[in-house]
Amino acid sequence: MNARLLALALALAGGAHAAVVLRSPEEALKAVADKLHSTVIDVSGRVSVPADGGTAMPERVTHGTGTLLGHGLAVTTLHAVALPSPAGKLIPLQDVQVVVAGGEPMAAQVIAGAPDLDLAILALPAEAAALEAPPLSTDTPAEGEPLVAMGVDDDAVVVVGVSLAAVNGDILTVGGKRTLDSRFWGGPLYDGRGRLVAIGLMSLGPQKAISARVIQRILDQRAGMGLMIGAVPAEQHAP
Repeated sequence: MNARLLALALALAGGAHAAVVLRSPEEALKAVADKLHSTVIDVSGRVSVPADGGTAMPERVTHGTGTLLGHGLAVTTLHAVALPSPAGKLIPLQDVQVVVAGGEPMAAQVIAGAPDLDLAILALPAEAAALEAPPLSTDTPAEGEPLVAMGVDDDAVVVVGVSLAAVNGDILTVGGKRTLDSRFWGGPLYDGRGRLVAIGLMSLGPQKAISARVIQRILDQRAGMGLMIGAVPAEQHAP
């Protein structure tokens, strides 16, 4: 694949994603993109602000990409669902909304995560429990492995072919001709088998992602200990 651009343009029509349009990709990755682009969700945090007449109205103050994990859960970046307190610590917002392919905005709740990695786990409403997601990869990713990265761009899903430039434990460096900018932070990276290999991280330098094994550990901790996310200094969130 040589990390070439796989595709752009997944227009939303009436809230439903259109079919993926790809330009000469490897067949395995084309099939993955066609099948899994609907696992990418739009995430936003809101606060109530005074409007004309003194009525408080919710206003979107944070925004980012998220990824469905199945079983009514999703993952995103903490900065997509939190604001800094006066003390400089990120505090998860109480009013979080997500938009899933083909659906209307729905409420979500920040329930767990890894603050030092700028990750948050979201619980979605009961009606989202049936939304499926591919399995998380438990293998150690290999340098040079081709992947499909996805993110949200206004009313579209962006799909790009990338490769792994370096693997440092659970922190992955992503290479390719296309920069994974803020649209891909919190978005999935899938391998040719359709497994979730990593989640894109906020990074102002080399493009970073966190292994799906970390997501699995967070889920296991939550299931066994009821781990709840805490507030952390905002400056700690750029790997």
